[in-house]
Amino acid sequence: MNRHAALADYAKPLQPPGGMMIWVFIFMELLAFGLAFIVFLVLRQKSLAVFESSQAELNQVLAFANTLVLVTSGYFVVIANGCYDRNDHRSSVRWLAAAIALGAIFITIKVIEYDDKIAHGLTTGVNHFFDFYWLLTGFHLFHVLLGILVLAYMARKIRIGEAFAAPDFNLKTGSAFWHMCDLIWVLLFPILYLI
Repeated sequence: MNRHAALADYAKPLQPPGGMMIWVFIFMELLAFGLAFIVFLVLRQKSLAVFESSQAELNQVLAFANTLVLVTSGYFVVIANGCYDRNDHRSSVRWLAAAIALGAIFITIKVIEYDDKIAHGLTTGVNHFFDFYWLLTGFHLFHVLLGILVLAYMARKIRIGEAFAAPDFNLKTGSAFWHMCDLIWVLLFPILYLI
């Protein structure tokens, strides 16, 4: 009987952490951001002076702080997964709460930055740089908001001891989404703020 069970496990298709659908979704999101980055860089080459002067209007200190905040939150999600895998659900929820809090700090810093840009009239329609700045950072901010909701949902399920509905929608699924937000910001930061 054990031999048959082992063969049945061997015959199961390999699934990436969190299930196949989240990785298809992540690939599509990265593709969309990647295409936007390519268009941004092409337009930058055509209007280098405008892009450089516009980039000088951005606050690199706030953007760097947001990079540290988001990468640290991703690390906290990794720790939460480790705790969950060891059945230390209380610690897992705490680490998820810390990651969520850092996500909220990221949003707060981004709102401060947005407020400054609006106060100086640097909104969409000024030039291609700011069109892309608002499009890319706004789309990313939406993902961070969604990621916070996903992590909160996961933390709630773990806290009350409720099983996840399906093997392909669990803490690793939400974690993969959150790490995608980290990755996109790590790409956005140098492209928009540094180069």
